[in-house]
Amino acid sequence: MNILFINEKCGSFGGVEQNIAETAAALAARGHRCALAYAERTGRDETVFLRGFSDNFTWAEMAERTLASPADVVYLHKVTKVKPLLAAARAKRSVRMVHDHDLCCPRRHKYYVWTGRVCTRAAGLCCLADLAFLRRGGPVGFTPRGLGAFWQELEANRAVDQLLVGSRFMRDELLGNRFSEDRVCVLAPVTEPEAGDPSPCPATPRILYVGQVIHGKGVDLLLRALAKVSGIWMADIIGTGNALDKTRRLCADLGLADRIAFHGWVDHRQLAEYYRRARVVAVPSRWPEPFGMVGLEAMRLGRPVAGFAVGGIPDWLKDGETGLLAREQDVSGYAAILYRLLHEPGLAERMGAEGRRRAETDFSFGRYIDRLENTLRGANA
Repeated sequence: MNILFINEKCGSFGGVEQNIAETAAALAARGHRCALAYAERTGRDETVFLRGFSDNFTWAEMAERTLASPADVVYLHKVTKVKPLLAAARAKRSVRMVHDHDLCCPRRHKYYVWTGRVCTRAAGLCCLADLAFLRRGGPVGFTPRGLGAFWQELEANRAVDQLLVGSRFMRDELLGNRFSEDRVCVLAPVTEPEAGDPSPCPATPRILYVGQVIHGKGVDLLLRALAKVSGIWMADIIGTGNALDKTRRLCADLGLADRIAFHGWVDHRQLAEYYRRARVVAVPSRWPEPFGMVGLEAMRLGRPVAGFAVGGIPDWLKDGETGLLAREQDVSGYAAILYRLLHEPGLAERMGAEGRRRAETDFSFGRYIDRLENTLRGANA
């Protein structure tokens, strides 16, 4: 097949780009010709990112390039406007991986501004009550949001032949917004596992958080829970974001500064060592994770996960088997499951081993590529 990937970014940027790079390389190894159309370059690891692509060009160049070398299928990822891109691509078939909530949520976060609780409603008038018509910026701090363009884009995506989502929560979100059931398929966008075997449960009770330090990721909920966890423990927080300074202040206010280390951004290839040092990996998300790749990375290295039961997390975190779940934003409940995993090493070891097994079977990279290949061809996924 000639497969045209379309994404905003060219180069390493986040989990979306990691998935694109690894997927293209795997499909190219199976004999498919992959090309990439992008809006902008990131300037990061572009040689590695482009290793699976035989050609790459900007969105502005796409109509001319696809006229000379037409694609059998266009595979869309993070894009702002689907309709003109599909017209320029001229492909026989269109597939889109919906990586987040932007398509169905004007605020993008899929939780209420007033309470922080997860929203399970379809886009509609309720969005206006949640200030979805405003965005940050401008001289007074907020500017109007173009909701007309939002509704138009939602309608344009209903014409895509197949929409892929990472979890049952995401599937329900699209179906609730009147997407056809036969056009929505759950296919978690897993990445290729890093080389290496899981290590034994470490002697030191240590927690690891990996991800953006922003409100939706719930690092503040993690800190408030840790303030309730007794006994000896340490924690590592890896990542950066617009809530980093606020999070550091909260850490000091809670008296946790001597027990929590902030490491900032760490290259993905160096993360395995942090996972091996941890007894438990925390995924304290406030927003409903479309899938939650950090949890899968932890499972592959034999580490149990403590998370909130929101979004796609329950799809891979089997409560009592691969880790423990707390109710949404239940800080006391989250403290209780962290305490168990930190201070019951046998439990952590057993759950980590089961997580490793499930990661190798239910979320193997080879199985993911098999199903994606069939979907791009138009066969049953």
